[in-house]
Amino acid sequence: MKYTISILIPCLNEKITIKKAIFDAKINADKLFKNKYEIVVADNGSTDGSLEIIRKIKGIKIIQVPVKGYGAALHWGIKNSMGDYVVFADADLSYPFSNLDKFKPLIRGNPDLILGSRIKGTIQKKAMPFLNRYFGTPILTLLIKLLYNLPTTDCNSGMRMVKRSFYNNLNMRNSGMEWASELLLKTAIKRGKYQEVPIKFMKDKRGNKPHLSRWSDGWRHLKSIILLKPVLFIYLMVIFLILSLLAFQTNFGLTSLFILLFTVTLFSFLALTFLGFAIESVHNPVSKLINNNYLVPIVLLFLLIVGLVIYLLPDKHMGTKMLLGAIMSIVLIWVFLIETVKTHLVNRLP
Repeated sequence: MKYTISILIPCLNEKITIKKAIFDAKINADKLFKNKYEIVVADNGSTDGSLEIIRKIKGIKIIQVPVKGYGAALHWGIKNSMGDYVVFADADLSYPFSNLDKFKPLIRGNPDLILGSRIKGTIQKKAMPFLNRYFGTPILTLLIKLLYNLPTTDCNSGMRMVKRSFYNNLNMRNSGMEWASELLLKTAIKRGKYQEVPIKFMKDKRGNKPHLSRWSDGWRHLKSIILLKPVLFIYLMVIFLILSLLAFQTNFGLTSLFILLFTVTLFSFLALTFLGFAIESVHNPVSKLINNNYLVPIVLLFLLIVGLVIYLLPDKHMGTKMLLGAIMSIVLIWVFLIETVKTHLVNRLP
């Protein structure tokens, strides 16, 4: 059966609030969408009796998610939903489903992603930790706005509505909390139609320790923001090259450092560009060059020449010899990484 929306609730040991969350979703969906909706619970391996509670509620679709992680739960839930749009929110009642009335009017405009912004809306006192509200979320949000030109105000919001057909073309990869950033970044990269609505954000009703980990999840979000935009490494390469030229003939140590940083950044850019091809299966000049069968022989020839230069250089140029040796090590590590990507991602079995 076809639905206008699927309401998706990720679940991992949520027995305290899952029933209330489902009924909150039902009450508000009945008002707004009549019989044109479904409720989907994506269970991520609950062991506290949550599933037994859910199974007693009629009409709930339960998806057993085989991979651990917040992103995995939402990914499997979206993939197994039947609605044209999927709206998701946590089971802890921090995102009341009364917020649905803000999302519904925008569906007529056929958006690809609608984000419920806590920053534009109202945040209950003590609902959002101080560091998250005033440092973590604003910094990550600013980076996304600057680097991806996406007018988001709340990159970590846990209530969003996504067009299912659009989502199926995003080729999402992250299974953890950073999935939330990846969804925004790939919406920007794919030039999806993005909108925001102000929502209410309430204090967690479970009374338990939250599933998120501030520092590790923050780092994973930051990593996604950087790694999905390889062109950023070009700017770094230019900076390191200019700095090495400025330090040339005045400070050999600094010159060597900037040359090494330039080399690492260059090969990081090449690796990320090739990884992008391996994931998206869309060729580019870099991927065509790296994917041919001549990469390893060419690199071996390069290493042979550099090794010969190191051998012939007199010991009074020990600094230069060490610099060339370091570059050889970087190239070897890079080739190993590229060949690993080829083996496991390129032309892989379904």
